[in-house]
Amino acid sequence: MYPSVRVEVTGRQAVVVRPVGDVDYSSLEPLREALLDARIAGVRDIIVDLGEVGFLDSQGLAVILFAHQRQRSLGGRLILRNPSEDVTRLLRVTNVAHIIDVESASGQSGPTFPRGGEQVSRSSPARG
Repeated sequence: MYPSVRVEVTGRQAVVVRPVGDVDYSSLEPLREALLDARIAGVRDIIVDLGEVGFLDSQGLAVILFAHQRQRSLGGRLILRNPSEDVTRLLRVTNVAHIIDVESASGQSGPTFPRGGEQVSRSSPARG
């Protein structure tokens, strides 16, 4: 399946970018173009909905980090939404979850992704 990205304008200052399929070295261009187009359009908030992404590699993560840095430098923000379990693991291992806001399917960023300086106790009970 050819990689694709759907873009939804949710307001004058926000856009949702929804990549579909695997995001890896061979399929980065649609995501890169959508993120660049959003920046050029001047939106303040870019939400990258990863709900339909099965796999994200380091190159895909680099594209997202670059877009995040550009948004911050312009006073905006980039938010990741609905990452799969595998993508969540990648965000944790690389500490990207400390840098970029990550929202679960319920729209909460919750304790799953601690912000810088917060301590995470491995023995604490899971919250529901």
